[in-house]
Amino acid sequence: MRTVELGKTGEKIPVIGQGTWGLARWKSAEYYQQWKRVLHLGISLGMTHIDTAEAYGMGVAERIVGEVVKEYPRDDLFITSKLLPFRVFHNSMKKAAYRSLERLQLDYFDLYLVHWPNPIISIEKHMKVLEELVEEGKTRFIGVSNYSVNQVETAMRALKKHELATNQVKASVVAQEHLSDLPLYQKETVTLTAYSPLGHKGLTNIRDDLRTKLVLLGEKYNTTIQQIALSWLVSMEGVITIPKTVALDHVRANAQAAEIVLSSEEIDMLFQDAR
Repeated sequence: MRTVELGKTGEKIPVIGQGTWGLARWKSAEYYQQWKRVLHLGISLGMTHIDTAEAYGMGVAERIVGEVVKEYPRDDLFITSKLLPFRVFHNSMKKAAYRSLERLQLDYFDLYLVHWPNPIISIEKHMKVLEELVEEGKTRFIGVSNYSVNQVETAMRALKKHELATNQVKASVVAQEHLSDLPLYQKETVTLTAYSPLGHKGLTNIRDDLRTKLVLLGEKYNTTIQQIALSWLVSMEGVITIPKTVALDHVRANAQAAEIVLSSEEIDMLFQDAR
């Protein structure tokens, strides 16, 4: 699995990791066992970055991830989780982080994010809490999710001792809005982490010109349009992604996509704006 540096951290991270959004509550034992099989296979293929959040299944996703990661040496994995933004008070934010670590059965996160900006809580307050968690040894690195460029810049200014490692946003060949901001992230060495890189339907519903281009590249590289779409993201400087799947064959396909590196001309070919 190809790796790149996360922000300015010096930490090498897989360009393609594993997401856990959509892991639901009140499901069968077999449902959860399948999730574990998927995560185990992904880890064996080098997708050792696992992304989760307290919001996913209201803690269930973190518990499932915790049951998986306890079977591996801690240093072999890179675990990200996220703070729900509706927690207003300083202590409630800290306690939420501690509870996430308990569910994950970990002493620390590798990366901890604010899941969404909250207009009634200042970015400065969130960054203060994240920096305190670093100082306490509860997370190695910090970042944000679903922030605008202006909010990212505010977060960077608010940090006193530590660097902002990433902004995790929805980005794919069919959701390119945040990718127009990539030059700023590259300039500031902030990694863009793309979630939902295949949309919620695995690109099965795209048509017309974009699909034609994906098919042409798929034929060139002898691969699927989904693999081309993943490769397109991680062929860009400073971009990683965290696709979610419950199918073992999709895990293998996702890992293989990291081996494809598109040229700058091929990257531009799939942008829907004029470049």
